[in-house]
Amino acid sequence: MTDLAHHAPGAAPPTRLGPLARALAAAPERTVLIVAATAIAAGLAVTVGAHVWWVVLPLAAAVIVLCWRPLAPEGPATAADARAGAIAMGGAAVWTVVNMILGAEYLLVVRDPGFLSLSGMWLVDHASTDIPALGADLAAQAGTQTIPDASEAWNLKGDVIQPQGAKMLPATIAIGGWIAGDAGVLAANVVIGAAGLLAVYAVARRFLSPLAALAPAGCLALTVAHIGLSRPAYTEPLTLLLAIAAVLWAWRGVERRSAGLLAAAGATSGATMLVRIDGTAFAIGACAGVLLALLLSDAWPRRRLALGASFVAAQVLLAVIGYVSVAVWSTEYLARLEGRSTLLNAVYLLAAAGALVLLALAAWSPLRSRLRLARVWLRTSPGGLLVARATGAAVALVLVALAARPLWTVARRGTDTESAVFANGVVESFQAAQGLEIDGQRTYAESTVSWLSYHLTWVVVVLAVVGFAIAASRMVRTRPGWAVMLGACLAPTLLYLVYPSIIPDQIWAIRRFEPATLPGLVLAAALAVWTLAALPRSDRARLVARRIGAAVLVLAPVTTWLALTPDRDIPVSSAVNVTTREMVGARAMLDDLCALAPGRPIILVGTSEVFGSLRVTCDVPVVLALADQDAKDLAAMAQSFDTAPVVLTRDPDGAPWTTDPGRAVESTVRHSAYTLEGLPRSVYERSYRWIAGIVTDDGTVEPIA
Repeated sequence: MTDLAHHAPGAAPPTRLGPLARALAAAPERTVLIVAATAIAAGLAVTVGAHVWWVVLPLAAAVIVLCWRPLAPEGPATAADARAGAIAMGGAAVWTVVNMILGAEYLLVVRDPGFLSLSGMWLVDHASTDIPALGADLAAQAGTQTIPDASEAWNLKGDVIQPQGAKMLPATIAIGGWIAGDAGVLAANVVIGAAGLLAVYAVARRFLSPLAALAPAGCLALTVAHIGLSRPAYTEPLTLLLAIAAVLWAWRGVERRSAGLLAAAGATSGATMLVRIDGTAFAIGACAGVLLALLLSDAWPRRRLALGASFVAAQVLLAVIGYVSVAVWSTEYLARLEGRSTLLNAVYLLAAAGALVLLALAAWSPLRSRLRLARVWLRTSPGGLLVARATGAAVALVLVALAARPLWTVARRGTDTESAVFANGVVESFQAAQGLEIDGQRTYAESTVSWLSYHLTWVVVVLAVVGFAIAASRMVRTRPGWAVMLGACLAPTLLYLVYPSIIPDQIWAIRRFEPATLPGLVLAAALAVWTLAALPRSDRARLVARRIGAAVLVLAPVTTWLALTPDRDIPVSSAVNVTTREMVGARAMLDDLCALAPGRPIILVGTSEVFGSLRVTCDVPVVLALADQDAKDLAAMAQSFDTAPVVLTRDPDGAPWTTDPGRAVESTVRHSAYTLEGLPRSVYERSYRWIAGIVTDDGTVEPIA
């Protein structure tokens, strides 16, 4: 039974549906299970260095079969469920196709999707993300300022190169490569994004009618954030899928008192650590929400402890596996973020242990009766109603206070660390490009709520604040299950609203809020809309109010796609992350570079941007030269390889040429702009002019025509 949509008392039982209609009604939740289970199977397989189709696919099938009945949709399906399920699946399919057509070719390591896409391409034909140096480590020792890896994204460990980051996303998008090659890898994240939309729909069905639940899913589907982060290989859509699927199953598990459902939710939320090094930020919220929901529920005390233990045990197990995975397959990356990661993981483990202790105390005889009386008082007394309303008001007040921060503060970082100096320099470059006041120490953290409005509009943000207040009140007074959604969505939201710890340009900065905040906001906004729409006395007025509210939810994000720019030749500009293909041209350029001298090692002079791109797509050893190389250096490096290497550079002075090198490859790659305090509404075409040649015996370089 849902909060705002249920069968009227005395109504006839729902008509029994045929197999096709029942399948359509269940399809959204079944799709969520299939995609989430496949991703977890891929993440587990790559953790043990066994990412091959004959391990991943059977493991995924086994998980799906094991969970098929326990995670089946609740209750008998109705005709409305079937219609809404068909619309949800059809809408997700259209969204998938459109965004695949406009998909990104993010194969240059400018930001995270570069090394994540390339890692996925590597995993199509390899069991782990460790990439053999193939002698590049020895060759680099012979040159001057030459290395066998590249800055932060590609790190040498022994005789292998490790791409940065957690491995579940590359392992999952590699499945697309088994189906459709490189194009499948580049398109797979769109499928994950579509599954996330279906998860939002399924959670909305917990408190809305089937057709009404389409509105919050449609709202998220049309945000620049979800579109722009799903086309390239960002980790956030997969984190969203796992986090919201965990809310779905945990909420149901609390209300049905099912240890199996809660174990599935715990494992799914813990698996966020396999996707992101800060995955426990999302696990903490889910754990806190489940704990609170169980404490407020009417389950027997020992049953509450068993339910909580099933959730926490599964969550901790997957979180630990995720941590080990990063430690083994991205060792240097973990070392760089050790302080922040250790603190976050320590807080998580303390929270998980504390949850079990509190549930154990709640089962202790002297407290059981008092807690039971407290629950009865909260649900039946005027004082309990006051507490419920005060809780909702407190939640709203905190969110309003965070939104109002630009009125009285400006957030800045220091200059006491290398990362702070780097971030300040990047921010200064963005400010200069936009003609803003130069203040590199600004983090813009006081404007994090405004970032949400760029993608959802202030109308939806305000409705969401009202919805969170309503949800908190209902959690205390009538339906403890709301605690699951509030904990899972609000805990990481509050953390990142206060401390986003990210370069503040869009759409990069909204990454912090894509997995839990944006879906939480659209769900809360939908709750507010349907609660307010129920206030009119007449049925017709309520129907009109619901339709208007649904239209506002779905269409509000679309209004962010276009903006008036009177100072430009064309006075209307679009959100380029929706209307253009990002980094188009990168695949063709890499194909051309690999075709210059197939099979030969590469000495890349002067730029690290394509280091990993060449190593993965050309599948040859690559040495990165940070300075110009003379004949002696090149000859010494060439002796380390069986075949004379290729010198590749964009600078004619980078190597000693035997004749004028000319131009071997010329390409143009499209990039979206980087924008502070708004959405990117322009692109720039970056021209690449590559010079290439083969190293001769004396170390000079013979140009490739």
